[in-house]
Amino acid sequence: MTQVIDIKGIRDGLLIRVSDRANVTLVEALGDELARKQAFLAGSRVAIDVGGRALDGEQLAALGQLFAAHEMTLWAVLAADVDTRDAARRAGLATRLSGSATDLDGNALAAPPNGGEPPAKEPPPANALLLRETVRSGRAVWHEGHVIIVGDVNPGAEVVAAGSVIVWGRLRGLVHAGALGDTSAVICALELNPTQLRIADHIAIAPDNGPGRAPEQAAIRDGQIVAEPWAVNSKQYSVGQ
Repeated sequence: MTQVIDIKGIRDGLLIRVSDRANVTLVEALGDELARKQAFLAGSRVAIDVGGRALDGEQLAALGQLFAAHEMTLWAVLAADVDTRDAARRAGLATRLSGSATDLDGNALAAPPNGGEPPAKEPPPANALLLRETVRSGRAVWHEGHVIIVGDVNPGAEVVAAGSVIVWGRLRGLVHAGALGDTSAVICALELNPTQLRIADHIAIAPDNGPGRAPEQAAIRDGQIVAEPWAVNSKQYSVGQ
């Protein structure tokens, strides 16, 4: 069976693809999926790829209202249809992802010849999102898989993943691993000093004694989130409600 909805994390938030071969309207295709995953998706910025569907301003407004009802913000519409792109621009929506050299997955592309449109690329099957950058205050990253960050997660930044989160740097923001309920997910960082950690439905805050001097891994142990500095002198975080 052809997958109707595909959701994945990109640098700008979430990219949602809807099969244009599905014999349903966009609102019908999206409604149940957004309701089912609202706890994971709420608060995200969304770019939607509607393929070859032709949509007018009224239909785009209905899409925006649907996302707003699920606490999401529609900011971009990617479409093969020229009239749909024009309607999106008139509605104040972007029609490409950030950066003229960015494909549908947020990956860098070579400059297209003669100023042409860069080609779209099908998403890779891997379920991990790799970011080689610092996640700064005010930015949020969501992904339905593992997240690997080569850089820091600053205070005021947020990373939410259905899988595990690995930060090859300083983790000082909020990180939620196992966001869809995976209690085996872990959070790893070279320096673990978060404002808050969450694994599945468990919540913890950092202790007052500051970050450890060695890389640490946070995991659920006996119903609580515990940070383990490479299995030496494990220290326990205080668990919130």
